[in-house]
Parts: sequence; C-alpha cells; structure tokens
Amino acid sequence: MKRPAITAALTLALLASITACGGGAGSAGGDSTTPKAGGTLNVVRSNPFEGFELDKETLNSSYQISQAVIEPLIRTTEDGTGLEPGLAESWEYSKGDTVLTVKLDADAKFSDGKPVTAADVAFSVKTWQAGANYGATYASIASTKVVDDKTIELTLAAPDTALAGFLSWATAGVVPEDFGGRTAAEYWQKPVGAGAFTVSEWSANGQVVLTKNPDYYRDGGPYLDKIVSTYASDPNSITLQMRSGQLDMADEIMPVTAATLPKDQVKAQPQHLTPVLLMNTKDPALADAATRQAIAYAIDYAAISQSALKGYGVAPTGALPTNSLNWAAPSQPYFTLDTAKSQELLKNEKKTLSLVYPNDPSSTLMAQIIQQNLAAVGITVELQSADSATAFAAESSGEYQLGIFSYNAISPDVADPAWYVAGTSTMFTGLPADDAIAALTDYAATTDTAKKKAAVTKLQDIWFEQAPFVALAHTSALEGQRDVVHDAHVTPWGTYYFDTVWKN
Repeated sequence: MKRPAITAALTLALLASITACGGGAGSAGGDSTTPKAGGTLNVVRSNPFEGFELDKETLNSSYQISQAVIEPLIRTTEDGTGLEPGLAESWEYSKGDTVLTVKLDADAKFSDGKPVTAADVAFSVKTWQAGANYGATYASIASTKVVDDKTIELTLAAPDTALAGFLSWATAGVVPEDFGGRTAAEYWQKPVGAGAFTVSEWSANGQVVLTKNPDYYRDGGPYLDKIVSTYASDPNSITLQMRSGQLDMADEIMPVTAATLPKDQVKAQPQHLTPVLLMNTKDPALADAATRQAIAYAIDYAAISQSALKGYGVAPTGALPTNSLNWAAPSQPYFTLDTAKSQELLKNEKKTLSLVYPNDPSSTLMAQIIQQNLAAVGITVELQSADSATAFAAESSGEYQLGIFSYNAISPDVADPAWYVAGTSTMFTGLPADDAIAALTDYAATTDTAKKKAAVTKLQDIWFEQAPFVALAHTSALEGQRDVVHDAHVTPWGTYYFDTVWKN
C-alpha cells in the first residue's frame, strides 16, 4: 500500500495494495497449532522495496521488510487495534503528557550482539527528526534525556498523547548510535538492527532475502529460517504462483486478483483502506466548495464497491479510514449518490475536467465509473492513466484537477491518517489545514475518549463541508495465503510481523 511520506498514512498504488489476514488471524489451517521452527517463507509483494533508509520508505511492503530488521520501540497488537511492548518494555506519560518515559527491554540487542541502549534511542530520535518526509511527525519531541542505559525521557513541546502510536511506525526504527561507526550511506545499504531477521541481500525490483536472527530478544520467534520476498507487478503471475504452490503468501493483492484465487486462500480484514477522489482546490474550476460537493453527490458509491472492489468495499461513512481507534463519524450523513442535489449545486454549469489515476485494474474501473457519473450531471471527464509513481508525482505536486488516490493508517490511532491529511496540504488538494491542525492539537492534548472523538467529528465536518477530497469506499486489505502458513497476523492496513509466522 503506498503511503507518501510526511506525517501519517497513505497508499498510492490504489488498491494495487490491498492486504490482510482475516480477523487478525491465528493459525491458518494445517494439522497443528504448535509453532514449528525452520523453513523458508516465499512471499510475493506487488510493490517494489524502497530500501532501508527509514525516511524514504512510503510503501507498506517497505515498512514490513524494514521493521523485521530495524525494529521500532513499540509494536501494534495482532489485530492492529492497540499497542504492545517491543524494544520498549514499557512507556509512561507524566507531567501533563509532556514527558514520555521509555524503558527498554533488558534483553534487547542488535544483531551484532551489542545491547540496545538509551543512547541508541536518543540518536535514533535525531535521525527521525532530520528526515525531510517524516521528521515533522517527531517534531513534538523537544529534547531527550538518557536516564540510564535502559531508560530515556522524551520531553515534549506540548502534550502529545498520539506520540506512542507514531513510535510503532516502521519509519521509527531504532538504529545504533552513530550508525555503529559507519557512514549513514554504508549503514542503510546493509543495516544492523534489533529485529528478528538480518539482511542477506536486497534489491528494489527483485528479491529481498532475510535470515533468522538467532539472538532476537523476544521469546519464541522467529520461527522461520529465511524469508524470500519477490516483487511481481503482474496479477496473473501472482495467481499462477499461488495456485502452483511456488508462493506461500501474496501481500497486497487487488480485488481482481483475489477473485482468481480459491476462496480459502484469500484473507480479508475489516474495511479500513480508503480510496479517495482528490479535487485540486487551487484550480479555478474546483475552487468553489459547492462544485466539489456536487461532484461528491454525483458518484455511485455502491457501483464502486461492487464493481471496482469486487464486493470487498462498503459505502464511505466519513473522510477518515474506519476501524481506527477513536474514529468518529461526521455530524451529518456522509456523501451518497444524489443526482438531483448534485445538479442543484452545479446550477446547470457545464465543466470539463481531467482525472489522473494509477493504471491498476481497480483504479481504472473507479475512474470509468466516476467519468460516467459526472457525465450524468454535465461534467465531462477526460481520463489520464499513468503508472503509480507518475500519478502520485502529479498529485503531490498539485499538477492535476481530479485524482484517484488511497490512504490508510500504519498504527491503530485515527490521528495517524488525520495527521497525514493535514500534513500534506489536505492531501495534496491545497486546502489550508489550519482548522484541521487545531482540531488535531485538541485531540493530542487530552486522554478523554469523548473529547478525542469530538475532535475527530470536527475534522470529519471540515472535510465534508469543504470537500477537498471525497472517500469513495472503505475496503478490505487482502492477503493471499496458503494453508501451510500460520500466525500471520495482518493489520487492517495490511502489514504483519514476520517473527510470529511459521510453516508446517
């Protein structure tokens, strides 16, 4: 799932990255529930691997591989609804949520045998903050204080109750102080981390081979001896390899691919991934909020869910991805197909607009449906397909009118995708984000669930009334998985930890 950098969640290869394991998954078939050690997991991914440099990772496939080697402080729970200890055995807020004290696991060490220390964490914080993409996410950390080898205090510029979730991101992996005596470039090429696996080889468009770290600090895993992750962009190739048994798992498969696999090999998570239609508010043709709302009311959301998403999607209930902690709906019903209302808002004005979208099958079908829907209210849509990278480049630079995109969280809290929207100029639409940032500041300043949800409703209302983008569906992450694979606990956004996985 693509997720351009900066501050919270994303995907661009719209639904060309849809993954997951049903219900957070436990054992997936087989004749035993007792984990067995050994074996190689053969995985295919539908996106390239971007390398181990944390600040340059934007894809779920990169996050998954990276966190297996350079582990973050905190982990998400198996079902993706909460947080649990990782390298940090505990963390605690104090002083009005302006100090976060982190205690490291006593057994945590890097794969070269050196212990993970508070000094390593302090260096890692500086590394995260220096990033051009994700640095803003950690800007609330005003200073760090090494209390002892296994304890560090993070002093925050303002209360930030969402920070713990951001410390679970793969892009917040813990690296050795001073990169273990190497240059940054040398380190990122062959990193030493505290994760369950070490790097044997990797390439962006080929294989990534990871080997078991025998000194991993967590009890039990990793069970696998090796992971071989291969890039394959052709859905037909993925289907053939899964059916022949060459592959054990297929990450981030599209609905059209899922439809070609045996039903027992497709695992679907609760709907979370959220494809959207972006509207460039800086373009004169889309500067009026009424026009943008008219477009939103012209769309047949049921057709998108049933046709483009093959029944894995549901009608959107808000701008933010569902099945996220503290999610709340807008104060009025979200957009639905209402042609009469759309025409009333347009006041019979005719327009011609261009729509850029990634050329995967799901996005293409969505684009065609939107084109037909808008034609019914007097808007001519010219379709412009492109590869995912080119489509994203146009959208992120503001060189578009309409665009198809998709986003998601990469940690349990709804503040994660909300900050992404706010931190990317309202998801590349150019709408000022001051009101949204104020609501998110209120959200971070409280631990009261009702107040947090009120802040989320305010966000939903802003993005409903201004309609800089409109959610097209909430859809399931999909994972191809053979029954020889067990305990692949896939989150709603489509990643899982390799160290829990085992094979018959």
